[in-house]
Amino acid sequence: MSSEPPAATDAHPVPSRRSYALLAAGVMCVTAAELLFKRGAAATAGASDAGSLFGFSVLASGWTWLGIAAYISASAAWMNVLRQMPLHIAFSMMSADQALVPLCAWALLGESISPRRWCGIALVVIGIYVIARPAAQRKEQV
Repeated sequence: MSSEPPAATDAHPVPSRRSYALLAAGVMCVTAAELLFKRGAAATAGASDAGSLFGFSVLASGWTWLGIAAYISASAAWMNVLRQMPLHIAFSMMSADQALVPLCAWALLGESISPRRWCGIALVVIGIYVIARPAAQRKEQV
């Protein structure tokens, strides 16, 4: 078995709608997991046992377990995305969770977003557009 990495070619075809749908599902699962973890942490905030010192008390919350299930689902979607899409595109587009988590925390949990954070969210969205645009244009040419 060779220890050399594979040749640097774009072995993946142009990403399909299915791969983008899986990527979106993964981003939504990560976003849901973070919100569920927040709910699980809030539900166990008053715990004063030894497990709370190391954060284990959150495992007593069903919200936490739903969050873990959401992360497992996100990982399954991610593995399928990586079969169909180049890593440099997929990884960059996964950063959408950096915009969705604060937006959902604001909309669903009532958390505040500072003007600086709003600017950061806008930059993330613009960055995803800049990265996704060339892949979409290649698909149109095919």
